[in-house]
Amino acid sequence: MKNDHYCPRAVQPMKETAPAMTAFLLLLSISGMALGATSRIGNVTPERLSNVDSEPGEWLTQGQNWRQTYHSTLTKINKRNVDQLGFAWAFDLDVGASFEATPVVVDGVMFTSGTFGDVYALDAAKGKLRWSFKPKIEPKRFVFGVHRGVTVWRGKVYVPSADGYLYALDADTGAVVWKVDTFTDRSRAFWITGAAYIAKELVIVGNSGAEWGTRGYVTAYDSQTGKQAWRFFVVPGDPMRPYENPELEWAAKTWDPQSNWNFGGGGNPWDGMAYDPQLNLLYVGTGNGGPWNRRLRSPAGGDNLFLASILAINPDTGRLVWYYQTTPGEDWDYGASQKMILSDLKIGDKVRKVLMQAPKNGFFYVLDRATGELLAAKPIVYTNWASEVDMKTGRPVETGKADYSRGPKLVFPLESGGHNWHPMTYDPGTGLVYIPVQEAGAVFANPLEKFEFQLGRENFGVYYRGGMEWEDGKTPKCWPPLTALRAGEPDPRRRYFLRAWDPIGQKLVWEAKAAGRAGVISTDAGIVFQGDADGRFRAFDSASGSKLADIEVGGSMGASPMTYLVKGEQYIAIMAGPSLKGGYNVKGRIIALKISRAHVPPPTPKSAGLEANAVAEPPVPDTATLADIELGSRLFDANCAMCHTQAARAPDLRQMTLADHKEFFDIVLKGSRAQKGMSNFGGILNESEAKAIHDYVTHLAWVRYKWQGVGDRLESPDNDAANQAFDPRECGRVQP
Repeated sequence: MKNDHYCPRAVQPMKETAPAMTAFLLLLSISGMALGATSRIGNVTPERLSNVDSEPGEWLTQGQNWRQTYHSTLTKINKRNVDQLGFAWAFDLDVGASFEATPVVVDGVMFTSGTFGDVYALDAAKGKLRWSFKPKIEPKRFVFGVHRGVTVWRGKVYVPSADGYLYALDADTGAVVWKVDTFTDRSRAFWITGAAYIAKELVIVGNSGAEWGTRGYVTAYDSQTGKQAWRFFVVPGDPMRPYENPELEWAAKTWDPQSNWNFGGGGNPWDGMAYDPQLNLLYVGTGNGGPWNRRLRSPAGGDNLFLASILAINPDTGRLVWYYQTTPGEDWDYGASQKMILSDLKIGDKVRKVLMQAPKNGFFYVLDRATGELLAAKPIVYTNWASEVDMKTGRPVETGKADYSRGPKLVFPLESGGHNWHPMTYDPGTGLVYIPVQEAGAVFANPLEKFEFQLGRENFGVYYRGGMEWEDGKTPKCWPPLTALRAGEPDPRRRYFLRAWDPIGQKLVWEAKAAGRAGVISTDAGIVFQGDADGRFRAFDSASGSKLADIEVGGSMGASPMTYLVKGEQYIAIMAGPSLKGGYNVKGRIIALKISRAHVPPPTPKSAGLEANAVAEPPVPDTATLADIELGSRLFDANCAMCHTQAARAPDLRQMTLADHKEFFDIVLKGSRAQKGMSNFGGILNESEAKAIHDYVTHLAWVRYKWQGVGDRLESPDNDAANQAFDPRECGRVQP
């Protein structure tokens, strides 16, 4: 299908606020009287954000500043003393789960979120709780428990709950000031994991659920009243109904008119946004298609705007100014909802206002943030779906190696991306961006059976294998052997790195191996800080990558740390969940470090008498048949893989204890661990399906045990022999 509106495309001229009104609003914000800013706690204002470097001890936004650089100018912790970094305080959280939020510190008070949208306000010097807030989550609604933080603005703390309500809390007391329902249709499986963002005096919030039959959108609310200002839908809906925003009329030309509109289409903006007060532009990263398979979603093809795109929106009107699509016709879960960094770079002989993003598709993009012009794009991990990005058209040059429409293909990067939600950082001193990346591949194929859309369940529209499933070595009988799929390709198993990237020269400067992907920060002291999935907190020389400090904190970390100042002393804080190597029977916590040399105490056990997760031999027998394993594998991919194959996000189910096995069906079908971040699948899976998943992960546990010390299996001799008569025509067809 021809796309007459390809990226980057300016959509309309930007409207400017009248000079008199601009001056009036600025005067009010400076005086502190604007729009009801009365609280002495959490009073973040436009003036403070514009002059953030004058308050280096604060961490005012998720990304430290309005540019979302995750960089601090503090230098009290530096190369001379960072090896003395030690314990300051810890605050135990109620649950042992994965944590993805970066705390915010304003005037000595730390604000952060736990699971589902729980909020904690702490004394930043001592870790003492001031107040906490727990939204009441709809008990039968499917949601993900992970949450990426809070937003502080004019004496209020804004937090979207997992079940779709946006709360404005009093920053001093935690009392609810207002609450609004952000979902358009509660019969659809929307949920929220991302933080809210501020654009002028609006609170902006997106949502998740592309694979579950939803149609993504972003909504703006008045920060003081909660009144809706505007809503921008990412993808067009049924053309028989009016388009909600005018841009959708021409976006629809990039979709098959006979698209399966009931599938939702996806595009959900589930995380990364940024606001530029200088240009008055809100940047929104949009997500993957739903289903992933473009031939199911839009059978005649097309770029399917605005999937996998960066949108520049005028917050005054909610209208699109420009867009850039990173992955036209998105086919592999390659959304562009990752964090964005706003900076000014000298490119050639001109300083450009740029936006930088590393979306899931493996490329690093530099765009002119005023116009959307593509300035640079190079891969930061191995990619075989595209060889390069054409700088004249802005389009990726697809290789065909990832086209699974006629048979299984080993695709790089895999569905969770070369880079995902884990924040990267930009250090203006070195001019480098530090990115947590993953090198890995997955086999994509059409569904093994006729695709049937099911509302309220995951609808990938593909069958894929990757992650820990490589150990099994078994593939569907209609697939070619893994040896054939891997021919000419690198090792597809997951490997993690922290990479220092030159955004101007578009080249790798240095890298350090990691146990998982985790967010990073940098400081003017020439240090990059990163937690890791193995429970270690590390400091690296930002110029060379040499390790400066390595501290055991006893908890798995995925979120970015942050740093702040209280009474002249610099602290570094990070949220840590249970350790991958130490088990999941401990509480999560917020850990603060300072120059103290003090040992970090181990995390607090959740309760006494629980078994450790690390086992020498699985505690239950492997009784699964091949049919059980194949069914369980498909159900695991569709319902569990999103969390349980990503380090530091959820437990490795191969390490379940006997107690876990006994509770398995209550966990999955009754939500017995819902408050610990594990959603209730009772309305999604039946008992026989849950049993198939249990059989499958038990089988994987035994494969892992039997092959320990040998390394992950990538080929199965038995399976290779069985596949000598490989016939792709028996491997499922795309049938809407």
